[in-house]
Amino acid sequence: MKFEELKKVIENDLRLSIERSNGLTVFSSESSAFENWLHVEAAGALAKGLSGKKTIVPEAVVNVSGKEVEVDLLVGNEWAIELKVIGVNEKIAGAETIKALKADIEKLKAVKKGFSEKNINMNTAVAYFVLQSEEKSHIHENMLSEAFGTDDAAFFEDKKSFFLNDNSVKGAIYLREV
Repeated sequence: MKFEELKKVIENDLRLSIERSNGLTVFSSESSAFENWLHVEAAGALAKGLSGKKTIVPEAVVNVSGKEVEVDLLVGNEWAIELKVIGVNEKIAGAETIKALKADIEKLKAVKKGFSEKNINMNTAVAYFVLQSEEKSHIHENMLSEAFGTDDAAFFEDKKSFFLNDNSVKGAIYLREV
């Protein structure tokens, strides 16, 4: 499966699940609750939207150079995916958030390398879901850019916006291959 197929499932199918959920607004102020729901919905969207039968393992523990590492979603032996939510009422602590984003990226690089040592071509990706106010969207894009070491324009161009069911909260999906 290519990144474009994964991107289509995340940005279309999963985004529609988010937009259609009647109760999700309640969880939008608590990113960990939203993230727990998101894991379930992402697994369902991937199971339904990907071509061919793929085993999807949530919170998969993989062995990387003798160390156990947890990955949010493992799709067959093809993709390791990390999901992260930054919620509406969260205090944005830039340096801490960037550190956490970088940790996800480094973890996925280690997973990719570990599978490569076993002659398995593992692809890796991060999907960041930001529930934001319009005036703070540039802050999130700046943090993502810093974590990836890219310019802000790349994140602005690739974001996929959504609204929660009652239109009370706007969000954006940022998906990147690592």
